[in-house]
Amino acid sequence: MNSPIIKTDGRAIVLDLSTGARLCGEDIAGLNTAELGELINRAMADAGTAFAFGRYAEPRDLYSNDNFASTDSAECRTIHMGIDLFCESGTPVFSPLDGKVAYVENNASELDYGPLIILRHTTAQSGEFFTLYGHLSMETLLLVSAGQDIAAGEQIATVGSPPTNGNWPPHLHFQRINDLLDLGVDFPGVSLKSQQDYWLRLSPSPAEFFPECDASSLEFR
Repeated sequence: MNSPIIKTDGRAIVLDLSTGARLCGEDIAGLNTAELGELINRAMADAGTAFAFGRYAEPRDLYSNDNFASTDSAECRTIHMGIDLFCESGTPVFSPLDGKVAYVENNASELDYGPLIILRHTTAQSGEFFTLYGHLSMETLLLVSAGQDIAAGEQIATVGSPPTNGNWPPHLHFQRINDLLDLGVDFPGVSLKSQQDYWLRLSPSPAEFFPECDASSLEFR
């Protein structure tokens, strides 16, 4: 069994952040970071929890700047390729498996990953694959270094806060990656809808890493 990535309170809710969705009765499209964060915090408080998940393969309107534009069409990237876990900034983040730090970097552009870590894992069942942790705290950059061996259950990071976490409401973006394609820390966390089959094969659902929730509830369907 994988070690918990973030130790939740067991009451975490699953948010609908999809295109056209409403949260706490309000449209989420076009909200700034503070406004979206306030709605997420209200939804968690209403449910009596400090944790909320965002779904894998969910089409979203939240990706609003040029970082998500296509270089060869008018289409923008909208398909979320990981699972989000919203929680308080400073929440510890742990490695679910033994691994090695492949990358530690600060992707500081607006609405990018902010501080991130990519771990390399090798298992008898899956061979080599990677896990990506985005929107971390600045102090995370001092906690681990490239090439460092990491044990399952070892703390590797803390959840960041805006604006230094990419300017998002505090949360962890967690993504499984089968092949980095030599993209390193620039491997996308959001894909074009027209290319989602290709990218979601490279980044399959990581729901297995969050057994406190039914896998189907963590995947957009």
